[in-house]
Amino acid sequence: MKFLKKKSSLYNLFTLLLFWISSFNCLHKNLDQYQFWTGYDHLQKSIKTTAKNEVYLAALAGSLSDDNESQLLKNADGFPMVTLTGKKDQNQNWNMRWYEFDPKQYEYYANVTFTPKLWEEKEIYAVERKIIHKLNGYQPRDFFKWLNEFAIVVNDHNAYQTLKTDSKNLQFLCSVMSCHITETAEWHTLEFTLNDTTKAKFPGFYNRTGSRLEKTKLNITIWDKANPTHRMKITNQGKTLVFHFPVNPPKDFFLSPKEIHFLGDIEIRSFGITVKIDNLEYRLKTIFEKNSDTLHGNFLRIGKKEINGNFFYVIPQGLVNFFIPGNMNEYFDEFFTLLIQGTQGRGGSQIHAKFEKTKQGQLNTITTYNEIKRKKFSLFGNDDSQKASNDFDFFASWEEAMLGDLK
Repeated sequence: MKFLKKKSSLYNLFTLLLFWISSFNCLHKNLDQYQFWTGYDHLQKSIKTTAKNEVYLAALAGSLSDDNESQLLKNADGFPMVTLTGKKDQNQNWNMRWYEFDPKQYEYYANVTFTPKLWEEKEIYAVERKIIHKLNGYQPRDFFKWLNEFAIVVNDHNAYQTLKTDSKNLQFLCSVMSCHITETAEWHTLEFTLNDTTKAKFPGFYNRTGSRLEKTKLNITIWDKANPTHRMKITNQGKTLVFHFPVNPPKDFFLSPKEIHFLGDIEIRSFGITVKIDNLEYRLKTIFEKNSDTLHGNFLRIGKKEINGNFFYVIPQGLVNFFIPGNMNEYFDEFFTLLIQGTQGRGGSQIHAKFEKTKQGQLNTITTYNEIKRKKFSLFGNDDSQKASNDFDFFASWEEAMLGDLK
């Protein structure tokens, strides 16, 4: 992941891992959720196919650098921004329109504004995103019900083998990469390894995500503050992602968490340097009410960071004309200040999401705020092999398998 893609590579890391575990499979048929995820999948594909270029897609996700500003329109204050609206026709196909400014008549609306700011003479963006969509049939509480049940199934060897046989999702994952389940005194672990089969079937995904996993070492612990014994872990060993579920979990494992914490140790080796990040903590608060689910997430702290090695003893071709920080330690100090504390009095990177059931249907509103550098640097390069679109075919096929379990 680009080190400053969307809110940050670290935010994306948590997002990707949550998406990974939430998309393993579904334990039961569910037409409401099938409707939601079918609509979501169709929506994402429509957004991608109607985008003018990758700058639009990146901007929609909250990512921009000063060399791409000219490709976006500006709002009345002269700030770069992007909007996208969508409405389904009688055949349930999405009609998407970029830079439409009246959201009321649409079933999807996104607005992202990049406000240039100065922070001690350093140029940054304050990025505000708002996304509204009216997809029905799924709320965060549904994910936690699944996670609770899945953790119990993983503890039962026969139940898991039956699920592995019946689930199109697990069948897909195990057909395009190697997968194993093991048991220790403390954990049941699910392992998924990108291999030659992955490379043959999804070369773009293998080259982009595989190389990034190979350069990264993860150790992320997840727990519910209200129930500290309710915890799981995510780690990797090269191209192998490992999900750790507890042995003999309680019957209410993550069934209705109040405050989820993610504590990560992350190491990245790239271009001759090693970046070590210890005890980076993220918090996700949940509020479950009768007709709505609300999430609030933000980074809390970082324990320690270290940068060692000789940067760019060989300059890769993809970065010859790319921004390179003059002082790596200073750059990373600034990066984490923006990520965790923020500099404009509004805090660091944060997300607020509400999934509400109304008489007119379900209304889902997601807002985010974060601060990023106007000049962006990536530890993973800037050539075509690092474009997010290289992952598209893999995730499209995975989503199709997931939907097969729901219907």
